[in-house]
Formats: sequence, structure tokens, C-alpha cells
Amino acid sequence: MGNQLQGSIPKSLAKMSNLQNLDLSMNMLTGGVPEEFGSMNQLVYMVLSNNNLTGVIPRSLCTNNTNLESLILSAIQLSGPIPIELRLCPSLMQLDLSNNSLNGSIPNEIYESVQLTHLYLHNNSLVGSISPLIANLSNLDGTCVVSQQLSGEIPMEIGNCSNLQMIDFFGNHFSGEIPVTIGRLKGLNLLHLRQNELVGHIPAALGNCHQLTILDLADNGLSGGIPVTFGFLQALEQLMLYNNSLEGNLPDSLANLRNLTRINLSKNRFNGSIAALCSSSSFLSFDVTSNSFSSEIPSQLGISPSLERLRLGNNQFTGEIPWTLGKIRELSLLDLSGNLLTGPIPPQLMLCKKLTHIDLNNNLLSGPLPSSLGNLTQLGELKLSSNQFSGSLPPELFNCSKLLVLSLEGNLLNGTLPFEVGKLESLNVLNLKQNQLSGSIPAALGKLSKLYELQLSHNSFSGEIPFELGQLKNLQSILDLGYNNLSGQIPPSIGTLSKLEALDLSHNQLVGAVPPEVGDMSSLGKLNLSFNNLQGKLGEQFSHWPTEAFEGNLQLCGGPLDHCSVSSQRSGLSESSVVVISAITALTAVALLAFGLALFIKHRREFLKRVTEVNCIYSSSSSQAQRKPLFMKGTAKRDYRWDDIMEATNNLSDDFIIGSGGSGTVYRVGLKGGETVAVKKILWKDEFLLNKSFTREVKTLGRIRHRHLVKLIGYCSSKVAEYAYSLKATEKSDVYSMGIVLIELVSGKMPTDASFGVDMDMVRWVEKHMEMQGGCAREELIDPALKPLLPCEESAAYQLLEIALQCTKTTPQERPSSRQACDQLLHLYKNRMVDFDKMNNDPYS
Repeated sequence: MGNQLQGSIPKSLAKMSNLQNLDLSMNMLTGGVPEEFGSMNQLVYMVLSNNNLTGVIPRSLCTNNTNLESLILSAIQLSGPIPIELRLCPSLMQLDLSNNSLNGSIPNEIYESVQLTHLYLHNNSLVGSISPLIANLSNLDGTCVVSQQLSGEIPMEIGNCSNLQMIDFFGNHFSGEIPVTIGRLKGLNLLHLRQNELVGHIPAALGNCHQLTILDLADNGLSGGIPVTFGFLQALEQLMLYNNSLEGNLPDSLANLRNLTRINLSKNRFNGSIAALCSSSSFLSFDVTSNSFSSEIPSQLGISPSLERLRLGNNQFTGEIPWTLGKIRELSLLDLSGNLLTGPIPPQLMLCKKLTHIDLNNNLLSGPLPSSLGNLTQLGELKLSSNQFSGSLPPELFNCSKLLVLSLEGNLLNGTLPFEVGKLESLNVLNLKQNQLSGSIPAALGKLSKLYELQLSHNSFSGEIPFELGQLKNLQSILDLGYNNLSGQIPPSIGTLSKLEALDLSHNQLVGAVPPEVGDMSSLGKLNLSFNNLQGKLGEQFSHWPTEAFEGNLQLCGGPLDHCSVSSQRSGLSESSVVVISAITALTAVALLAFGLALFIKHRREFLKRVTEVNCIYSSSSSQAQRKPLFMKGTAKRDYRWDDIMEATNNLSDDFIIGSGGSGTVYRVGLKGGETVAVKKILWKDEFLLNKSFTREVKTLGRIRHRHLVKLIGYCSSKVAEYAYSLKATEKSDVYSMGIVLIELVSGKMPTDASFGVDMDMVRWVEKHMEMQGGCAREELIDPALKPLLPCEESAAYQLLEIALQCTKTTPQERPSSRQACDQLLHLYKNRMVDFDKMNNDPYS
């Protein structure tokens, strides 16, 4: 035994006719088991286990071995079937054929070996079922171990093996119910039925097996509750029922199980309190995760000083974390995640100096992070996400130099990220997203050379992205800095992160060009640089990315975006103007009609005829009036005179018409100085209506600015001539323009539509209808050409009009900025798409 013997087993050993004990185990012997060993009639003990033997079990092995009691052939790479001739060993008590490659079924002849006390057949490739003939093995007083691929039901006759102490059927395909007859086995101390396909209730009769120390029924399909009779299993040390469909409250009788060391009821449907389970003071592990347990966490758990792993996650526990857990000085893992726990982290918990894992995610915990967390020098994982923790990050936290995972996302933490974070040199995951952290991102993060995931999004970090982040060569899962206030340029060093799979820098204030190094990152599977102020031309290496990766960067072109034009590269427009014009372009279905620059009467004779009716300041007989400036106020570059216009158009001849509509005709006017303007002649249908309509249209033209609209230089009114157009461009006037366009898109109406009446303009018309109660009034706001609309689409249309009304406030200061308006539109678009997707995925819709 264990002498490093090599080569094959000499057949000559069989000539040792008086040999009783042969132990060649734990060597490096090769070849097969000699058939000649079957003639050793005095042999009692044959052990050949743990060698490199091959071949099959010789059928002649029991031919003359009438005294053989123990045949141990485990772990020697045997193959083939179990020979039925083994029944010819009349004295055989211990048969161990485990850990080989035996196949076929268990021969019924094995059950004729009525003297067997130990049977080990596990870790082979045996198939079939266990025969009811197992009832013949009434002398089995040690272990019955069979495993891996057996199927069928466990025979009820196993209850006849009254001396059995251990049943290990782990990892087979046994089906049906647990035989109630197992309750007859008074001496049974281990029942291991894990990882089968057993169903039905746990037999209450198992409570009769008072000697049970290990009961493992995990990984089956068992249902019902835990029998009250389990309270009689007072010797029980391990209770494993996880991964079943068990349910109901725990029986109070379980309080009698005071010797429990390990319990696992996870992944069932138990509810109520766990207090009945907490009587033992000898726990090493306690796991009830993924049930529906409620009430408070019993403080009695603190009486087990040797408890190493406490898992209560994914239940409905309420109240505060018991301070008594701080008495468990051996505690290394604490998982209370996914509950309804409130209050602060008890400071006593920091006395558990052996803690390596703390998971309090997804609770309602509050208060500051204890600075004494820094005393847990063995801590490897700290997960406090999705709670209500507040205050700043304690610098002492970064004394936990063995931290691998630090996850604090979804809290109310504020202040800065201390530079001491650079001390966490073992850190793999840093997740601080969705907090209220501010200040700059510390360059010390570049020291975290083992970092695999970095998430800092949805905070208020400002300043530039540290170029030192390019030193994180093991960063792979994600680098997420989105939704902050970061400025400056994207450091080219980011492009050297050769393992990075996802990069999100969206919704910041980053400027400059996108480094070409980012486009060369072959590992990158997700890229989001949207909604920044990035500029310039994207190289071809960015062409494979979707346009959404770059949207909201209005001075960015190339790659998957539109081709860069000379005019766009040299544009002198302000950034706010570019934002608004882009938003208008995206929303406009058709271009607005061109309006006139100035409004004039039809010709001199018609003008003289109506002058008394409209109180115009000009006279048909006065040469002075003909040479007088047409527009009396404003900041135009030159004076426009009536006779110059009439001369240039041959008295508004049809030869100079460039357009016409419901309200009048537009003429092209080429003046002597080389300047070209457009003149619109308003149709005179009704003087009163004309004056109101005329004023309303001119007011609208004066407020609207758009690249498809020509400038309104001035107009001649019924009272005083004036300019209605300010030659100074402002962001707020851009926003007003966008609001008017949004109303036109939804309503299908023009600002001069006669349906508005004489005392109302387009904006007031929308306001009035939005304020009116009843669906009919509001439906008038939507262009009939857009109908019918889905409910989510109709809601989006009304929300679009709400945004338009904000953009067309009378006072510029009340209007949103162009960026705010665009964000509102994008938010509306995304919400509408989510609603649409939900509707499509609703099986009842």
C-alpha cells in the first residue's frame, strides 16, 4: 500500500495459497486484475484501489474465493458490466466498485449476496433501477451507496434493510415519492437523496429516524411543508432542503433541534418567521435565501459564536439589523440583501473582524456609512446598493485593502470621491452610480490596476476625465461615466484599454474631437458618446457604430452620421442655434411656406381708393409721399420707397409673381442697388377682418425665425409703419420658433389660419383648447391627417403641445433653454417608445 509500485501485478501472487490479506492500493500499477486471483481460497481481504489498472472485473474472481469478505476495487479505471459471478463469493460483506467506468445495470444476482453489509457502486455509468430484491440485503448495516444514472422509483422494500445506517443515492434520476418505509430504519444516521427527481410530500415517518444526523433532500421537486415530526430529530446536525417547492410556515417543533450546525432551506416558498430554527448555538452556516420569510430577524442568531455564513437574502424580513449579530466573531459572510430592512448599520457589526463578504443590497437602510467599516481589514466584498444611505464616503473605508467589490449604487451619498480610493489596489468592481457625488474624478483611480468594472454614472462629477484612467489595462466589463457634468476632451488614453467591452460617456459636456484611438478599440461592443458637445469629423473606424452612439453632438459629422459639408464645418452659428435648428429639422415633416418680407397695397390707384378707410399715412397725389421711406421705424440697412418697388415690378405685374396662397400673392423685387426682396400683397376681403388678420400674421412672422423663412424687414399698417423683426438672433427666439413648428406639426394649421378667429393667435388657440375639459375639444388640436392614433401616440401628441406652449411663452425668460427643450423632446420620444414596446409585448392587448 502506497509504495509507488509500478508495472503489472504478477500472476504468480496467486500461488501464495495461504495469503489472507492482499493490499496493493495507492500505487502506480498497470494492466488488468489477474484472473488467477480467483483461486486464492484463503484470501479474506483484497484491496487494489487507487491504481492505474484497466480492463474488466474478471468473472472468475469468486470461483474459489470462498472466504473473501472485502473486495475493494475502487478508482482503478475498470470498465464493462458488473459480473453476475460475484454472487459466488459466499462470504462477501463489503463490495466497493466505486469511481470506475462500469456500465450496464446492477445485476439482480448481487442482491443474492445476503451477507453484504456495505455496498458502494457510486461514480460509475450504471443505468436501470434498484430492484425490489434489495429487501434480501437485510444485513446491510453500514452503507448503501449507488449513484449517477440510476432511475425509476426507490423501492419500498428498502425499508426491510433494517440495519442500514447510511443511504446515499445522490445524483441519480430517481423519481416518484420518498418511500415511507425509510421511517422503519431506526439506526439510520445519513439519508442523502439530493439531486434526483423525487416529488410529493416529505414523509412524516422520517421523524421516526431518531438517529439521523444528516438529512439531505435538496435539489428535487418536493412539495408541501416540513413535517411536525421533524421536531423528534434531536440528533440532527445538517438539514438540507434547498431547491424544492416546499412551502408554508415552519413548525414550532423545530425549536427542539438544538444540535443543528448547518441548515439550508433556500429557494423554496416558505413564509412566516424563522424563529423556530434559531435555537441551536452551534451553527456554522445558516441559509434561507429566496423564500418569503417575514417578520424581524431573530436576535437569537447571535448566540452561535461559531457561525461563519449567514444568508437571509431575498425574503421579506422587516425591522432593523439585530445588533446581536456583532457577537458572532467567526462570521465571514453576511447576506441580508433583497429584504425590507430599515434603520442604520449597527456599529456592533464592525466587531466581526473576520467578515469577508457583506451584502445588504436592495433594502431600505439609511444613515451614514460607518467609518468603522475601515476596521474590517479582511473585507473582500461590500455591497450596499439600492438603499437610502446618505452622507459622504468615509476615508476610513479605503483602509479595506483586500476589497474586490465595492458597490454603493442607488443611494443618497454625497460629497467627493476621496483620493484614498487609490489604496484599494485589489479592487475588481467599483460601482458608485446613481448617487449625488460631486467634484472631480480622482486621478488616483488610475492606480487600481486590477479594476474590471468602473461605474460612476448618474452623479454630479465635474471637471475633466483623468487621463490616468488609461492605465486601467484590466478594465473589461464597462467604463460608465455617463450623466455627469464632465467637461474637457476625451483623453486618447481611453483608447488604450484593449480589453474594454462597453464605454459610456453620454450626457456630459465633453468637447473636442473623438479620439481616433477610441474607434480602434477592437474589444468594444458598446459605445455611447451621445449628448455632449463633441465636434469634428469621425473617422471611418467609427462607421460600424449606430448613429445613436453619437446623437446630440450637433457639431459632429462623418462616420455613421451625415457627411461633413464645408458650410457645416465653417458655420458661425451659436451652439444654441445649432441645437434648436437640428431639433426643428428632426421634427419637421414638411418645410414651412415662405412668407413675405413686406406687405404693400396692390397698386397706387387702389391704394388711393382705400387710404381713407385704413388711415394710411401716404397720399396718392403727393410726390413727397412717393419719395418718403415706406417703413418709418427699424434698423434696416437702407430705406425702401414705394415708387422704387412699383418701378421694379412694373406696378406689381404678374411677370414678377413667385408664389401665391390663400392670403395673398408674393412678388420678386430687384432693386437698383442690386438687392432682391420679396413683397407680399395681402388680399382685401373685409377691412376689419383684414386689419386683425394682417396684424396677427405680421406679429407671427416677426416672432418666427427659421432657415426656411425669409426675413420680414417691415410692413405698412393701418396706423403706424414699424419693423416687426429684430435683426439680433437670440437663443430664446430660436426656442419660440421651435414651439411654433411643433404646434404646426401636431395641428396641421398655419399661424395665419382663419379658424383662429379675429381675436386669437395660434398659441392662444392651443392654450384655450388644452384648458378645456372634455375629449372633443382637445381632439381639435390634432391634425385629422394623423388619425387614428393609438392611446400612447395621442398622449405623446398632447405632451408635444405642452412642450410647445412652454417654448412660446410671452416672456423670453419663461421659455426653456434650447438644451432643455431638446431634452424634453428626447424624453418624450423614449417614453413613447417604451409604452409602444409594452403594448406590443402585452399578451392581453
